[in-house]
Amino acid sequence: MSTGLLHLLCLRAAGRIPDDDLAGLRTLLARGDHDACAAGLLGAFPQSAAEIAVLAALLPPRTPLPGPAADEDVDADPMALFVPFPPADLPLYATAGPPVVDETAGGTVDDLDRALLDVLDPARTTGAWRCWRITREPDGTVDAVRVYLVEATVPDDELPAVAGRGQRALADAGHAAPVEVYRSDLPLPAYQWTARSRSALIWAPQPPGEVRLAADGDARLPVDDDEVAAFVTHLRSAPALTAHLRTDGAWVWPADVADRLLDEGALADEGLLRHLRRCRADPPEPAGAVAVHRALAALVRAGAL
Repeated sequence: MSTGLLHLLCLRAAGRIPDDDLAGLRTLLARGDHDACAAGLLGAFPQSAAEIAVLAALLPPRTPLPGPAADEDVDADPMALFVPFPPADLPLYATAGPPVVDETAGGTVDDLDRALLDVLDPARTTGAWRCWRITREPDGTVDAVRVYLVEATVPDDELPAVAGRGQRALADAGHAAPVEVYRSDLPLPAYQWTARSRSALIWAPQPPGEVRLAADGDARLPVDDDEVAAFVTHLRSAPALTAHLRTDGAWVWPADVADRLLDEGALADEGLLRHLRRCRADPPEPAGAVAVHRALAALVRAGAL
């Protein structure tokens, strides 16, 4: 249990302590040295009372403990800017660069990406992303660091080992870079959430498919009464793509479509209606982070966002 909790705290430490220090703590954790990892994490960044208690339980009695941080300071949004492309490419974008990129749709995967991907277990990995973290140093200089995110299906106590293998592979390739490894069913701290939302997908188990955008017009296609509840459940349970759009990975629709279906008993897009009927007959897997990323990247490529 403590391995998984310490791994989560290492995720929380990302971007808040130096990358080299965090890499060292992750190495300690991967080796099973919980006490040393806990000692390095205690008070290293704003922590809640519950987090401090977790660390204190692994340390000697009477270890001086820091006070808990204010609620708004615990897991605050990172100050850094993340971009999904090399910072050297920024001048290529006249106004704004794309927020996300899908390199699996004919993009670029470089030698460092491959060094990481080569040590991941494809059977226990659901996605890998790459971005650059850009920060302004106190002296006014700008620092850009490559960051990787890996979504894995391994047990909690194996997450540090996955991160450790990734760190070593990148270091051996000549470029140390942080590797943030997490499970989709665990809470994702603000740092990793923000990084992934401004990243490039570099690997997924399945190739990308077509993503369709539902028409947003008059609801003129009637839906059978016995279909409405199932369709509304599908539409509402799909992940939010933006504040106004939802997606199941195959289709993107306005967020208010479910409410309008309930009110009017009809839909505006014939293709979406057929899709919902297929999903009712053969329910697909829920859309995960990869499906959401690919849907957003597809809209960006199409100029729909």
